[in-house]
Amino acid sequence: MNAVPRSCPLLERASQSQPLSYAPFPWSLRRCADTGFVYLANPPAQDLFRDAFAWEVTHKAESQRRQQAEPAVHALSEAVKVFRRRVLKRDKVAALGRSIACGFATGPIRLVDVGCAEGTLIERVVAGIPGGVADRVEPIGIEISTHLASVADRTLSIRGGRCIHATGIEGLAMLEPASVHLIVLSCILEHEIEPLTLLRRCRERLTTDGRIIVKVPNFNCLGRLIRGRKWCGFRWPDHVNYFTAQTLASMAGHAGLAVVRMGLFDRSPLSDSLYAVLGGATVPGSGKNAA
Repeated sequence: MNAVPRSCPLLERASQSQPLSYAPFPWSLRRCADTGFVYLANPPAQDLFRDAFAWEVTHKAESQRRQQAEPAVHALSEAVKVFRRRVLKRDKVAALGRSIACGFATGPIRLVDVGCAEGTLIERVVAGIPGGVADRVEPIGIEISTHLASVADRTLSIRGGRCIHATGIEGLAMLEPASVHLIVLSCILEHEIEPLTLLRRCRERLTTDGRIIVKVPNFNCLGRLIRGRKWCGFRWPDHVNYFTAQTLASMAGHAGLAVVRMGLFDRSPLSDSLYAVLGGATVPGSGKNAA
C-alpha cells in the first residue's frame, strides 16, 4: 500500500502534533497542536480511491464489518436512517440545495456535486424544485470512482448534465472560473487529502453570489465521545480529515471563503454530521452563524 506522509492539511506545513488512539494499525490519526485539526497522517495515495479504495468498495466492507461486530446496533442505525428518510422526509443537503437554487431568479444555474457517487443527490435537488427553475439547472457531477462516474453520467445525462471522472480538484479545474452557482461537498471533504486546495478551487469556480454546501462527520459530537473507536464517523483509511465547527470555519477562511450559515442545529453535538454553507469572503453578512 502506497502511503502519503502528511502534515496538518490546514497549515500545509510541518507542525507539532499528538497521536490519537482511535485508528487501527497501520493508520496514524493525529491532532495538530497549532490548529486542533484531526487528520490521518499516512493515508493511501489519492489515485487508489479510483478503484481499490473507491467509496462503493469501502462502504460495503465497512457496513459488513459493523453488521458482524454489532448486529443489534447496526440494525438500529439502519432503521433510524430509513425512518428519517421515509417518515420524517429529512434530506438536509438536498433541501439546502433546493433553497439556494431557487434564490437565483434568472439565468442558467450551474450545479456541481463533487464526489457525486451515482448522481442521486443532484437528482433529488433538481426533482424537488419548481419546473421553471429546474429547467435552468445544468447538473454536473465529479466522481473519482470509475464505476460510479459511469453510472452518474447516465443519470445526469437525462437532465442534460454530465459527470466528470476525476478527483474533485482535477474536475473543478476543467470548469471555467466564476462559472458555478452552487457547489455541493456532501461527505467529500473528509476523503480529500488536500482539502484546502479543493476549497480554493471551489472558490475560484464560484460565481460572485454562489454558494457551497458542506456536510462532514462532526468530530465534536457526543456519538464520538460515547462510542469511541466504534463511532460511525470513523472510516479507515478513506476518511482522512475530521472536522469540528471551528476547524471547518478556519479552513474556509484560509481558502478565501466565508461561513454564510452554520447555525446551532448545523453544528449540534447531538448530530454525527456537521453542516455549513460557504460563500465568497466578500459576501454581505459573511462570518455570521446564521441559523
